[in-house]
Amino acid sequence: MLVGKIIGKTSPESYNFEVTGIIRKMDFVATRDPERHWVLGRIDDIIQQETQTIATVSVIGYADKDGVKMPRIPFKPNSYVYKADDASIKKVLGLKNDGLYVGILDGSEKLKVYLDPKLLMTKHLAILAKSGFGKSYLAGVLLEEFIENEIPAVVIDPHGEYLTLRNPNKKQEEIKYMPIFDIEPKGYSKNIEIYCLDKNLTEGARRLKLRGKLTHQEILDMLPFKLSPTQLSIIYTAVTESEKQEYTLDELKREVMKNKSPSKWTVIPVLDLIKSTGLFDVFGYITPQDLVKKGKISIINLKGIEPDIQQLVVYKLAKDLFFARKMNKIPPFIFIIEEAHNFAPERSFGEAISSRVIRTIASEGRKFGMGLCVITQRPARIDKNVLSQCTTQIFLRITNPNDLKSISDSVEGITKGLESQIKILPIGTACVVGLIEQPLLVNVRIKKTEHGGAPASLSEKFKEQESGNILYFYPKFFEEDVKKIASKDIERIKLIYYPLYYLKCKFKTTEGDKIDNIFVDGMTGELVYLNNNLLERTGGFTKLLELDTKQKAVAIFLTSYGSTDFNTISKRLKIKEEELMDILSFLKKKNIVLMDGMLFKSNLKVNFEEILEKQIQEAPLSYKYTGEVIEPKVKKEIIPKILDIFNPDAVDKKTAFYPFWILVLSDGTVEVVDGLTGEKDEYLKSTGFIDNISLHS
Repeated sequence: MLVGKIIGKTSPESYNFEVTGIIRKMDFVATRDPERHWVLGRIDDIIQQETQTIATVSVIGYADKDGVKMPRIPFKPNSYVYKADDASIKKVLGLKNDGLYVGILDGSEKLKVYLDPKLLMTKHLAILAKSGFGKSYLAGVLLEEFIENEIPAVVIDPHGEYLTLRNPNKKQEEIKYMPIFDIEPKGYSKNIEIYCLDKNLTEGARRLKLRGKLTHQEILDMLPFKLSPTQLSIIYTAVTESEKQEYTLDELKREVMKNKSPSKWTVIPVLDLIKSTGLFDVFGYITPQDLVKKGKISIINLKGIEPDIQQLVVYKLAKDLFFARKMNKIPPFIFIIEEAHNFAPERSFGEAISSRVIRTIASEGRKFGMGLCVITQRPARIDKNVLSQCTTQIFLRITNPNDLKSISDSVEGITKGLESQIKILPIGTACVVGLIEQPLLVNVRIKKTEHGGAPASLSEKFKEQESGNILYFYPKFFEEDVKKIASKDIERIKLIYYPLYYLKCKFKTTEGDKIDNIFVDGMTGELVYLNNNLLERTGGFTKLLELDTKQKAVAIFLTSYGSTDFNTISKRLKIKEEELMDILSFLKKKNIVLMDGMLFKSNLKVNFEEILEKQIQEAPLSYKYTGEVIEPKVKKEIIPKILDIFNPDAVDKKTAFYPFWILVLSDGTVEVVDGLTGEKDEYLKSTGFIDNISLHS
């Protein structure tokens, strides 16, 4: 199809043409050079210039018997430019006919794009996208292809998103598009093995038990916090005197008990913390040979498991799998880590237990046939050494400037033009870099299996709205008011509605029934209240919700009464000393309770009296002023757990949305203004929440 004619100055590497047909940025075009070769090029940019539309083309080359070559003579003005056909694109780019089928080349009708599995084993892969733009969906497509190509994979699944690979896709709105991609619904129940911890064991899953014989270095690596030099010396003394290479936790504990130093009593609870996870066993544990088998995908389901235990699991699994692969005890395989920024964070964001071993796999795994795939919505927060080792990258839409900068710094070949394209990728379109020399835009194929990460349907959302269970706070500060508050000129302004859960509660008091509101942050689950006109949140309140009755009683007592000695807690709460010692040890491990000399104190930022006294007094309404509504991430199932702590008589439960103005200032900085109080809010910026809000409208 003719799309234009070359104009102006040209070179063998680039040319401009006046657009007369339908063409888009990143599309492939073809024209003849003076030596009559059909030369493939790519649209780098398109601009509208008065009555003309001008496209800029970067030349890729032409194919001959010796491979792809570049022209050596500038292109002639007035030469015709055509949209490139699939055969030319495939031949010049060297696209393969087999491998991992991920989708169809954007702008093409039938040109399938395949990833080279050998490339992933030796080069590693990163899937990067902002939340909600299909990174887990794309990972699901790849896992289907791993099964079809009999490539083993072990998947770290923090949210239980990949369990549905066992089931065929039944969504009619997706099935109707399957003929375009030449696929049909299919489930892989025979190829999927799911492993869970005792806490989140699901039907059809195997218990995840890890080998209980540990080296002393493994034990030190797995500690949830660093030991003092004195504590470390006690462990070193224990292991050097016993001359064993490996220990169970009980064996090491017995060796430590032999030490005469009083500090041993501070080491024992630390070893007990690791043992209390229930992960380690001397018999019946899962081996690397169980996890890595030809044509099998092993999913490590960590949904609902505490982050520190998730990191411990990833550390031990990654270490054992890497060693087994180096010793050739298991076949080559792919190790896939979802939410990888939590397991190998950039060092400025802290160090995870699993960081070091993941860095080792990233740098050395390719030599031994252990491929690494990291998946994250926050590229800026993942270890740059890990990201830079992933020389095949698949981008879906990314808009956060920090994430884009991190990608530019860590990944080769990211140009300004490609960076701008990544910002506007539609849902379902991915940019693949590193497969060949040219970046490819790919329309990701429909999944054959059911997608486990799908959001709630719109119909359910509308049903809730119609039933009157959604309310809005009407802003008191409008656009003209906010403009007076801003510290600089405003480039763009947007009103958003932040999600809260609104609980209207009735409490029994000595003076009769009292009505109080409790508001819950719909993104974090923390309690929300007003303090000096600023919306504040509790810190660590959600940790209380997973405790049993006595653990909760101790945590709330210390939160309410401050630093208290052991005997007072035991007497006031009527808990036996031995049981209380176990409870306090558990709460210390969870970082809910700290020791201050001989006293125990709460580490939670929760003041129950202040929360009820300083609640939002404005009444939400059933209608709203124009603005973007942000859907809550925290499920409503959290509400009964919260009410269990406050124990009110009657409750009215609704979803409420709180107004904030998001301002993009002339210097590029962002300010957030509370729509009810007019105060500048720093909280939403500090959490990174604003990074995922589109500020173009």
